[in-house]
Amino acid sequence: MSRRVERMRLRLARASNAAPRRRGVGTLLAAILVSTALVAQSGALTDATWNDAEWVASPAMAATACGPDAEGFMTRSEGRALSGNLLGANLDSIAEAEGVQVTNDGEVAVASAGQPVNGLESAFRDPLTVNALSALQLPLTGLLELPTNNGTGVVGQFGQSRNTGQALGASGYVTDSGGIDLADDQTGDYPDLATLKLSNLLNSPLLGDIGLGDTLSGVSDLELEVGAVAGQASLDTCAEKWSGGATDEFAGARTMAADAATDVVAGLERHHLAAAADLTFRSAAVGSLVGGIDTTLNGLQGQINALIGQQSVTTSLVNAVATLLNGVLGLLGLGAIQVKKLTATIDTAPVRQLLSTSFGDAKGVLTIDPSQGTIRIDTAALLAKAGSPVDGRTLNGLPPNTDILADPVVLNALTASLTDALADWIGRVQSALTAQIDAIRVTADMSIQVKLLLPVAEITASVDGSLGDLLAGTVKATTSVKLLGALDLGLLNPLLNALVNGLGKTVGDILNPLMTGLRTLPAAVTALVAPIITVVSRLYNGLFLSKILSITINAQNHPASGGPVPPDWRPGQPSAPPEGQYEVAAIRIGILDGLGQNGVRLYLGRASVGPGCTVAQGAQPGNPCANY
Repeated sequence: MSRRVERMRLRLARASNAAPRRRGVGTLLAAILVSTALVAQSGALTDATWNDAEWVASPAMAATACGPDAEGFMTRSEGRALSGNLLGANLDSIAEAEGVQVTNDGEVAVASAGQPVNGLESAFRDPLTVNALSALQLPLTGLLELPTNNGTGVVGQFGQSRNTGQALGASGYVTDSGGIDLADDQTGDYPDLATLKLSNLLNSPLLGDIGLGDTLSGVSDLELEVGAVAGQASLDTCAEKWSGGATDEFAGARTMAADAATDVVAGLERHHLAAAADLTFRSAAVGSLVGGIDTTLNGLQGQINALIGQQSVTTSLVNAVATLLNGVLGLLGLGAIQVKKLTATIDTAPVRQLLSTSFGDAKGVLTIDPSQGTIRIDTAALLAKAGSPVDGRTLNGLPPNTDILADPVVLNALTASLTDALADWIGRVQSALTAQIDAIRVTADMSIQVKLLLPVAEITASVDGSLGDLLAGTVKATTSVKLLGALDLGLLNPLLNALVNGLGKTVGDILNPLMTGLRTLPAAVTALVAPIITVVSRLYNGLFLSKILSITINAQNHPASGGPVPPDWRPGQPSAPPEGQYEVAAIRIGILDGLGQNGVRLYLGRASVGPGCTVAQGAQPGNPCANY
């Protein structure tokens, strides 16, 4: 009899000894029958000796303790922060991107990498070696940016596999014990994890001509900025084997445990954290709009100078002053009236400030930087607006295999947010422009000759103030008098008072109609808003609704609910997980999944558990646990 079979016999004997305390005499007899059958087969352990069906049907299983008292289980767990394929670079085969895989043969746990975790049995952890990964001569250069400082544990990897049947795998923003970390206690924020250079990927010659010319027209520097991610999977092998259930993914409903927290089989739980997956890109259409406004502002001063420099303006001002004074002349008469100086200066700085200040919509879906011509889409806020079950801050709470941007409803929400944001911003630019026209600083100097048969005095009157204040009549003129002969100054007082109190409004009333056309942005400029909406809609349609690019949250194989399994995880595919292995990844990015190995599939925050077996099962030829 082999040592492994002997160990199995002893474990069964211990289980049978414990049975009367748990299940009674009938259970004890059943356990003895099973152990006798094992010995009778001369140590040859086969599927017939102890298979899944017997775990379900045989009362003997009720005598096997699950939990901390169990033993003799072969388990596997893995945490891999970065996984997949980038234009032919298989990240799963690169040592620098290696995760932590822990297997337990029923007695001893062995890890592929990492260091043991103090205080945790059969547990190992290891950070993703980002610096070494960045130094590799791979197509990663210019495609994927990762944080070089991993001191915060943003990309940790963890595995724990115990012979009691429990296995736990985790990666990403996780604690040293494999738990999903929480947001910063002070700010409530999560750290950033990676930036995927989508423009470089989509334009790569390795993808061939995929017909994205029109989709990417007017768009550059398209990136996906990923926040903190984490994937966590745990499996109680004893509970899984006890429940049984179908093994074919397409066979229909599986046996479900009563505990609502359990996944597709009893004892399995999968969780994810996806803090953010935001899109940013540069749009030439935004630059055109900003450029149009900037050109308008550059030309304002010249337009103002041309308007007030017209002879008709001088004539109108002279006539208006004569009308103002005629009613108070008394014994005096007017001689020559001259406009010595007339200037109007506009300060466009407050309007230009809007051209260099980011803006967005009320829901926080969009942030547009007009100075850089960039648009940022907060995916969590977008999904919340579209009615998805997220909290608006993170991408948590989504069902398995949710392709977050594949729904036209999301595009409608995006278009509405963009329209609102641009309309609000144009409105603020328009208001700022109007305010600055009203704030034009006007300076006018007038010379008025006074006669008493002959010229006897020359009055100089000046006003200096904003156009708005001139119109309001709050700007008082300053005057001075030069006597040309003997004259009682008291005769000039009515003229001086009229000039002091009336000249400012007179100047304002003449200039204001000239500025009316300058208060409104030209139609040719406001028409530049529509192309921005067109570009964003075309980009969204061409990438997401046409299935060129998919961003899947909470990716799982064998999901209990939710969307379809990722194509490369489907049974029969070269990269499909083996039967009994349960995967979860916080985020999956796929580009042209139909290209297979030549496409792009990137998993961030990936974890898996299983297959799990008894020692007896693991001894059978071809069993997935045999290599543990």
